Amino acid sequence: MTPLQNLDEILERVRDFLAVGDVESAAAAVAALRPAVAADIVAALHPADGADVLEELTPEARVEVVEELDPKVGAKVLSELDETERTDVASRLDPESLSGFLDEMAPDDAADVLQELEGGKAAAALAEMDEPDEIRELLAHDEESAGGLMVPHAITFRGTMTAAQAIELLRRNAPDEETAYYIFVTDDAERLIGVVSLRQLVVAAPSTQLQTFMRHDLITADVGTDQEECARILAKYDLLALPIVDDDQRLVGVVTADDVIDVIEEVATEDIYHLANVSAEEDVSDSVMIASRRRLMWLMINLPTAMLAAWVVSLFEGTIAQVAILAVFAPIITGQGGNAGIQTLTVVVRSIALGQLSVRDGWATLSRETMIGVVNGVAFGCVVGVIAYIWRGLPVLGVIAALAMLANMFVAAIAGTLVPLFLKAIKADPALASGVIVTTFTDVTGAASFYGLATLTIRYLVHP
Repeated sequence: MTPLQNLDEILERVRDFLAVGDVESAAAAVAALRPAVAADIVAALHPADGADVLEELTPEARVEVVEELDPKVGAKVLSELDETERTDVASRLDPESLSGFLDEMAPDDAADVLQELEGGKAAAALAEMDEPDEIRELLAHDEESAGGLMVPHAITFRGTMTAAQAIELLRRNAPDEETAYYIFVTDDAERLIGVVSLRQLVVAAPSTQLQTFMRHDLITADVGTDQEECARILAKYDLLALPIVDDDQRLVGVVTADDVIDVIEEVATEDIYHLANVSAEEDVSDSVMIASRRRLMWLMINLPTAMLAAWVVSLFEGTIAQVAILAVFAPIITGQGGNAGIQTLTVVVRSIALGQLSVRDGWATLSRETMIGVVNGVAFGCVVGVIAYIWRGLPVLGVIAALAMLANMFVAAIAGTLVPLFLKAIKADPALASGVIVTTFTDVTGAASFYGLATLTIRYLVHP
């Protein structure tokens, strides 16, 4: 069997593993090869599949394989790597090798790589690049803005050009497929005045001027627009690309849908992690010590709120000592209140993130969530009250449990709505600390209302 046949066999085996989602076995087959041969396998795969395989290799083996890749192929594979692994590879490559990959990347992808490197390494790689100017411009913008996300070049056309002339110009310039969703029409001052989709261009009569069928109702953003807002605009208007303009309405770049997908994933992950009080930087591949250190910080932040709830319980030690069964029902009241608060909080934070809810909509949302809290509180209160009565034969205990549950559900709805809206109003991340604050409200309210009512009716509980 020739070496070529061996390579074909291995490639087929790797593809079979990937087809059934067994990335670990695919990576193991590649890891057993010499770096040059492994690079041939990775190069033959789709860049996304090649990136999946590389992510399962050790950091050292990953770099050895990347170094053997042709820059054009390596640039595509590096662009598909998760941020953590991509940064690790970039930091291990020498500046000259790294610059070769960066030269072949889309400018926005290259800027993303450099932004994650320490200053000295990024500067050295930039100095080795053939055409670093566009990337320098991107690095000057906030990485979470449209200016930091956009592809900074786009072919522009004059409105007097015909469809045939525009198609010929596209052929000659061969624009990157990432930006070729629309063609942008500008005036003599380079101001954006219209946009034409590729479909419109292809079906138009060859002699028809662009200005006769271009769209004049432009949807644009400026370089300072937040990347999440860019995502909302693209989703709202079903766009494949969003033109970015300066203060004079001159086209400076394009934000594409594929870049926004990455933003949506990143933001959604961050919000989920924040709701659970986990660092957005955590990854399942982190070591035990690193993950423990990151989680410990948030747990320490939560500790004072837990102590506050414990202090409230301590105020009723005498009541609990006389009616020990209260300690059995209290976790039900506080726990269900916390669950209800997190439900409300999740809906509100998601609505804020999608741009469906703003601070000015707070009253309507608060009214809705409060009514939901009351309905759920009555329902759960009745159930818990009946259980308490059947279990212990104490009618008063059932009434207390029902009223405390209603009060806690009510507070959960209010806190779950107002806390994220307040954080939004002060320009803070609504997901960042909402969970801690909301559960504090429900723990304190649940304990205070349940034990407080029990204290007021203690004689009926001790001597029913």
